[in-house]
Amino acid sequence: MNDGYWAAAPENKIGGKVLDQFADFKKYLLDSGIIKKLRKSYSAYYGNINIKDLDQSLKAIHVNNYAALVNSLHVMVTSSRPAWSARAINSDLKSQGNAELAEGLLDYYMKEQGIENHLNKATELAMFLMEGWIDVDWDTDAGEEIHPGMPAQESSDGGEGTPEEKPIKAGDVIVRTFPLIDVCRDIYRKDMQHKWFITRDYVNKWDMSAKYPDFSEQIEKLDGFNIKDVEYELTPMQDLLLLNSSDLIPMYTLKHDKTPALPNGRFSVVFDKDCVVYDGPLHTKRPYCFPIYAKHKSETAFGHSSLMDLLPLQDALDANFSAILTNQSANAVQNFQMPEGSGLKVTQIQDGMNVIEFDPKKGGITPLDLLKTAPEVFNFNETLNRYMQLISGVSSVVRGDAPSGMSGTAMALLQQQSIQFSSGMQLSHTIASENCGTAIIELLQTFAEEPRMALIAGKTKKPLMKDFSNKDLMGVGRVIVDSANPLTKTGAGRMEIANQLLQTPGMIKTPEQYLGVLLTGNLEPLYEFDRSRQHLVKAENEAMMNGQLVKAVLTDDHPIHVLEHSCVLNSIEARNEPNILQAVLTHIQEHMDIASQMTPQMAAMLKQTSFAAPPPQPPPQSGPGPNIEPSMMAPPGQSEGGVPLPKPAQSPVPNLQ
Repeated sequence: MNDGYWAAAPENKIGGKVLDQFADFKKYLLDSGIIKKLRKSYSAYYGNINIKDLDQSLKAIHVNNYAALVNSLHVMVTSSRPAWSARAINSDLKSQGNAELAEGLLDYYMKEQGIENHLNKATELAMFLMEGWIDVDWDTDAGEEIHPGMPAQESSDGGEGTPEEKPIKAGDVIVRTFPLIDVCRDIYRKDMQHKWFITRDYVNKWDMSAKYPDFSEQIEKLDGFNIKDVEYELTPMQDLLLLNSSDLIPMYTLKHDKTPALPNGRFSVVFDKDCVVYDGPLHTKRPYCFPIYAKHKSETAFGHSSLMDLLPLQDALDANFSAILTNQSANAVQNFQMPEGSGLKVTQIQDGMNVIEFDPKKGGITPLDLLKTAPEVFNFNETLNRYMQLISGVSSVVRGDAPSGMSGTAMALLQQQSIQFSSGMQLSHTIASENCGTAIIELLQTFAEEPRMALIAGKTKKPLMKDFSNKDLMGVGRVIVDSANPLTKTGAGRMEIANQLLQTPGMIKTPEQYLGVLLTGNLEPLYEFDRSRQHLVKAENEAMMNGQLVKAVLTDDHPIHVLEHSCVLNSIEARNEPNILQAVLTHIQEHMDIASQMTPQMAAMLKQTSFAAPPPQPPPQSGPGPNIEPSMMAPPGQSEGGVPLPKPAQSPVPNLQ
């Protein structure tokens, strides 16, 4: 019987529908073996492997090369912080200013609010648990208090008093991280373009009882973990069975996108089938639930991590090391062999010194060497390590074990290749960062109606307390993350970039700029001056297009300003507007006047050409010259020393006259 679309069920049934969907999702993960695979990876990563499950005779040891490789790859992917670039809706100065404010706010939320930690945690989950998820939403109980609460008051005349008023807060962004098992989706899809999600989060039931007083009695009756939940979890069951008295209860949140079946979307918070504390339309532009995964598992609704292919090699490595340890432990004490009836007698002379008597006719005493392990056993460990590095794409250089004699350029190349090998995870991390940044800005645009303070980087990159509201972000359309060159993620690569820029004329002007590129790989300080000048020219052009007069100053780059301002008049409409024409021509004339009066010293300081007229030359001296006696003059044709002068050269053409 078809009851219609489950997500469009009425409010009194949506709770049961949500729980049914999550129960089907759990059953699929259990029946398909995904939970078993995830649990094995979880145990290997956190060192809970028990080798005795394989062979009771072995002395178990877990050499966690798997976790070391995952951590190395995780550092490569997340070592560089996202370089936010907010895209303005329009090219006007106000929109550009809104975009710069958005970039500063994203840095604030990433660092101060710990959202960067959630992104890094989700990336780590994606490496050893197939997927990691980031959920972004608006928390009405966060932020500063904008309206104090009022206690309940009784009426003095015996009538009804005033009920209690809870404090009202400004609200703020909240970010949560989920593993694969806590994000239910349509398991029959063959891609990752999901239209709805059900997240499971464990919350304190007493906090929820206070937050939703109308449902407090139902919430307080709910139990924590039960045996069905334990079978579904990744952690060892015996540990979770101790949590029956836990105050944590599962909270299921449905986020459905706006589709033809649900034009307004749907947002529901469910604790039990009869305990739906909130149900209404989706309050955001789309569900802000973003996955991170290395690659998509074709024809399924799940991601995949190639790092989990290392688990069989990790098992072999553990078994091999356990065999070595078992042999060393059992045979580390020296044993001896001798013929039967040799009459061995040991007399102790002093501590550590003994006299051993035996019958030489019966044979001597020889040590029994059982400690030796074949070299092939140790070589097999090296083979396993090499193959694990090959599959993971993490070279020995990245792990700090560079071969002797390798040049710095070769090490930089190996590091770059390792980073490029992880491009799938890197791309997914970047896309999730972009979606997370866009979601934060859109949430602030929608809900941040009350002014609030944030610590952002000012114009000189110094910390600045800035107040803002949603009106200050309306000019921002989207956030993207500028992906860094892999060379900037390695020390050798940054040195190569810094040296190349040093050889390019006009790029690196001070030692501080060189050290900045060498240490951080950040190139922004190299073009910060040019960008600020561009913003100024654009702002002046916008003002003059509105007929406003703009003042030129001595420190302007006058040739560039004149050239850029002339673009305003490159249209018939602008030339037919007297106010625009006068504003532009007057401003250009100011630049010309200032440039013509600029001294060469000031032009040199500003690295400009001086257009000032050169100073006038001093007039020739007038008056009588020096008196020269005729007797002092040399005769014609001779020098002053009496030496005959050479005759002038004669023209080869004869005189025709």
